[in-house]
Amino acid sequence: MISRRALLLGAGGSLVACGAYSSQALALSEEPMHPEDLSVLTLACQKPATHVQFLADARLALSEEIKLGLKPATATEMVVCPLCHCSFQVVPDVMF
Repeated sequence: MISRRALLLGAGGSLVACGAYSSQALALSEEPMHPEDLSVLTLACQKPATHVQFLADARLALSEEIKLGLKPATATEMVVCPLCHCSFQVVPDVMF
């Protein structure tokens, strides 16, 4: 069994270590996509059939939220395709 002193020293030491090295955690960055890669993703997403499953999943999630009472029956939701960033307005299948 770990003593209270060891637990407090370990927690305090980890907090100090996190504070000392927190500047290194800021190394994550967002970079623009290379134009060639972006054009390939855009070509892959231009067919209407590529969005069918994505929209069906979004519509199902919206319908479930309405059934649970989390959203009103007239709710709509804007979803954005993660590949081509085109946006769609999703309405539920059946009004409740």
